[in-house]
Amino acid sequence: MTVQHSLRLALLACAAPLVFAPAARAADSQTVTIYNGQDEGPVEAAAAAFEKKTGIKVEMRKGGSPAFANQIIQEGARSPADVFYSEYTSPLAILKDKNLLAEVPAETLAEIPARFNDAGKMWLGVTARNQAMLYNKTMISEDKLPESVLDFAKPEWSGKVAFNPKSAAFLEEVTAVIQAKGEATAKAWLTALKTGAKAYPSNTAIVVAVDRGEVETAIVGDNYWFAVAEERGADKMNARVHYVGHKDPGSLVTVSAAAILKSAPHPDAAQKFLAFLASADGQTAVAAAAADYPLRPGIVSPYKLTPLADLDVSPITPSDIGTAHVALELERSVGLN
Repeated sequence: MTVQHSLRLALLACAAPLVFAPAARAADSQTVTIYNGQDEGPVEAAAAAFEKKTGIKVEMRKGGSPAFANQIIQEGARSPADVFYSEYTSPLAILKDKNLLAEVPAETLAEIPARFNDAGKMWLGVTARNQAMLYNKTMISEDKLPESVLDFAKPEWSGKVAFNPKSAAFLEEVTAVIQAKGEATAKAWLTALKTGAKAYPSNTAIVVAVDRGEVETAIVGDNYWFAVAEERGADKMNARVHYVGHKDPGSLVTVSAAAILKSAPHPDAAQKFLAFLASADGQTAVAAAAADYPLRPGIVSPYKLTPLADLDVSPITPSDIGTAHVALELERSVGLN
């Protein structure tokens, strides 16, 4: 079994089952089919705005990004999908390696800063989140948090850290550790987390656990805190976000991105949809639907997000992350996945 095949199967195992959302059908030339692996909100908002602006109908199929990547591989040229919108970029990198994606038009890519797009021009970055530390303000003060996410490997943090080892975002963060510090350091870090940290089955569960005081700190994306805070009220929560900064692997920016399938039945409509995602209207729509960073310059999120430019984030880009297969194999070697 190849490493890439192992990665696909492992990602598929933790993916949600596919749900097919109802949508109006139109003539083939006026329809675009999207496999949507993003959480509820952003893609639906963009699709509604796109339909209104262009008259092109969107058929949305909802599921997990890893499951969709595997499905596209199985479908090959028979896939009905025109566009694959992935919550993270590593599933897109797998499809790129399989030569299943079409090149995104240069004029569309130019609307988004290059570091958020595929260096090979096969997918477009749409929104981003920042990996961060979460902490319970009643249990620990922010100034007592470690300088680096790697410090969570130290004995004094045993039993005090939550993480989700099966999360795609965590897998990408492991890749950032590997690239910044080497495999040996990453393996030692993962080994310490397996022994001393508390594993949770979902990122939302991590936010809730920290808020309840089940655990003092956590490794998680800031968007999950915002999602819970929107429901509960930020002023009523004990959980707070701490941005690590100073280019630490724990300050990795993860990106949601979209790609056109090489086999797309409606390539013109697919190109128009990606162009819309990169446009001011499209970026405004996705920014309003979730606490992700819009990536088009000049578009500001209505959420109270600290600008990425102020966070001194990791220099590791989505293209650097690739398929994250080395991180997955490293996790498996220590018994985490």
